[in-house]
Amino acid sequence: MTIHHYIGSPYELPTGSFGTKETLVPLSKVASFDQNQKKDKLITIYEKEEDAYGISINRLTDGYSDIKHAFTLPYIYELSCDVHPKSIRELFAFIEKQLIEGCHIELYSCLDGDETKEKDLNLNMIINLKTLYFGKHYKLDKKKYIYELGEMFKFEDKQFVVVVK
Repeated sequence: MTIHHYIGSPYELPTGSFGTKETLVPLSKVASFDQNQKKDKLITIYEKEEDAYGISINRLTDGYSDIKHAFTLPYIYELSCDVHPKSIRELFAFIEKQLIEGCHIELYSCLDGDETKEKDLNLNMIINLKTLYFGKHYKLDKKKYIYELGEMFKFEDKQFVVVVK
């Protein structure tokens, strides 16, 4: 089944893709095809595999509005984020950049179709970007906490995460 991720904020967040490093090139530059095409189609390429990993934040679509019950914040977005450490790093870099000190952002994940089900309270977690605590007991390194979060954080079904600053 597909797991969906969501991000909630006390204020509007920018939408779009973040963290990928892509280049648009004409298809004829990377493959030989019929040269009689009037327009040379552009394709996306990545220099390295890791360049393809990032996040995407989109407005909540009507079919998933049932997820709002899981959040305490008014602005809820769909979050596309692979399980790759680079995507997780991009997520926390985005949160670090967008989060105003004294505020928090909420993350929630659930299987497709489980939007109306309750959270698993045993999976609740707090990540404090000010004190650099991941959960209750793990202190993150001040110089490499985004990297550490990319390596350690994993989304779980029905997990509610609060990120504070």
